[in-house]
Amino acid sequence: MAANVIPPALATPLFVFLSTELCEVARFICRRVVPKDYYIYAAEFIATFQLVAGIMEGDIILEEFGTVWYGLYLWLLFMSESITFDGGATASVCTIWQDVFAKEPGSSVSHGLVVTVSQVLGGQLAFPYVKRLWQTSPTSRHGNKWAYLLKHHCDSALKATILGGCFAEALATFTYYFACLYKPKGRMGEMMSDSLIQVIIILIGLEWTGMMFNPALASALTFNCRDHPFIEHFTVYWIAPLLTIAAMEFFRRRLRKRRFKSD
Repeated sequence: MAANVIPPALATPLFVFLSTELCEVARFICRRVVPKDYYIYAAEFIATFQLVAGIMEGDIILEEFGTVWYGLYLWLLFMSESITFDGGATASVCTIWQDVFAKEPGSSVSHGLVVTVSQVLGGQLAFPYVKRLWQTSPTSRHGNKWAYLLKHHCDSALKATILGGCFAEALATFTYYFACLYKPKGRMGEMMSDSLIQVIIILIGLEWTGMMFNPALASALTFNCRDHPFIEHFTVYWIAPLLTIAAMEFFRRRLRKRRFKSD
């Protein structure tokens, strides 16, 4: 095992800082060269890249320091991304389609599809980027992770049956978007609570499906991994959360109509 070039407790913050600054430079350039009407697609690409890179690096924290520190890391990561994401970017396929299903102003099926493709491409680019940085082996843990990925590519996050996985991802999606209805007002309170909700859901289902409730994130982290066929991936990480979003919007409309009639 190679010696640490950088202390493990310092390597990950440096990694996240580097990735964040790289994304900030990309945003700076895109704001000046991409037409305003199309900037949202560049913003989603960059945001998903930043999200996936941060989540992948979190594996180092989880393996080196355990679940508690991993949870704190994720909370800080999501907070930093809430601050740096711009242009209305969410890096979340489900959030985009929630707007489409709700027929929010400016949303459409074509817009949702292009945003989804932008997010997936951003996430796919993050995987080789992280592997390349891990190749430098700033710590022995990073070096070992890189060597493992060379041999196995990646391991599936799904540790349940397809039916169990669908239930877990659907439950995670419902829990997150339902809890978001009761977030405190104010930008800081909203960011802190939103990050905390995500962390709690992820930690609860970490050994089940990874509780990603975000198809673009799942595609970057677990698509084409060992023992994870395409149909299994698509059913658990795409169909389950998106059907949940559609169902939530359907029942929300029914309840609104019923209240309107009763009034």
